[in-house]
Amino acid sequence: MDQDIRLGEIDGIPVGINWSILVIFFLIVWELADLALPAYHPHDATALYWIAGTVTTLLFFVSLLAHELSHAVVAKHNGIGVRRITFWLFGGVSELEGDALSPGVDFRIAVVGPLTSLVLAGVFGVVELVLHQAGVGGLWAPALGWLAWMNLLLGGFNLIPAAPLDGGRILRAILWRRSGDRLSAATAAAHAGQAFAYALMVLGVLEFLAVGIIGLWFVFMGWFLLSAARAEENAVVMRSSLAKVQVRDIMTRDPVTFASTTTVADLIDNQMHLHRFNSYPLTGADGKLEGLATMARIRHVAGNVRDTTRLSDIACPLSEIPIAAPNESIVDLLQRMQASPDGRAFVVDETGNFVGIVSPSDIARYVQLCMLQSRSRPIRAG
Repeated sequence: MDQDIRLGEIDGIPVGINWSILVIFFLIVWELADLALPAYHPHDATALYWIAGTVTTLLFFVSLLAHELSHAVVAKHNGIGVRRITFWLFGGVSELEGDALSPGVDFRIAVVGPLTSLVLAGVFGVVELVLHQAGVGGLWAPALGWLAWMNLLLGGFNLIPAAPLDGGRILRAILWRRSGDRLSAATAAAHAGQAFAYALMVLGVLEFLAVGIIGLWFVFMGWFLLSAARAEENAVVMRSSLAKVQVRDIMTRDPVTFASTTTVADLIDNQMHLHRFNSYPLTGADGKLEGLATMARIRHVAGNVRDTTRLSDIACPLSEIPIAAPNESIVDLLQRMQASPDGRAFVVDETGNFVGIVSPSDIARYVQLCMLQSRSRPIRAG
């Protein structure tokens, strides 16, 4: 999930939002200010409802942040890096840089999020009850009650045993502990997620026919969960295919390098037609690697500055490109590639020579070849 607006960092973890979150933010504020709060506490000024609705919505997103931060803190405590936390239309996403090495770690990372939401539900509920009993809550008592219910729903919904929800991760950890096979456990959790997504979409259709447009929200949510669950299953298949594969088996060998001082115009006019690929490793005058230019970066250079823009000006610096050894596991490298801006890796042998490059298309091509070979093998009679 892309971060369109970066809000800052917490404990070294970049936190940002996707533009889609603004839609749900406005809808929640409107629901609170125009419907929920006036129903529970009538006869207040309209401006006060909108102020209370905005503050309550901000507190709800702080609750979402606490939910995601709890995942991140436990992951970091167990040696797993956290790339970023992003909020979007359906809540928050914590992007981890690796997988848990044991079922116990997997379980702890997954369960802490819902538990955080449930604890927050209890805190908001107790404060609301105290204010209500004291008769001093005013408009803020129902606002706190709403926060308690929303955190309760958030925690409960995420405990549903269906990937990609936290409950799906919990199910994966339990099945992993029982069977000792993480891949089969992850596949089962993904299948449970797909079944739940279909059920949610069917419920949404029935809700739409019986009640109205609110049912479309369940259909949309079910479609998103289905896509995410299928993506998780595909990731499991890919990791299974690559489990024993080394970098040398996939890399593009002896890639052509380009001088970092080459201009974009020179590359396009004189060299690109000779080298039909999308990655351009750059070297300095001493022949050492300096970075990587890609077709995606080149496309963003305006035509009127191509003559004066060097490839080094637009390149991904070497410090942000994963460096791998030929005998390294491709699964381990894949995790580091996902954290790189351009998703590529350089391969350097034990003598320091640049011997290859790995791109997402190289990995996808290898997986597709494995699938074709498995389908073409004859079935022997037993």
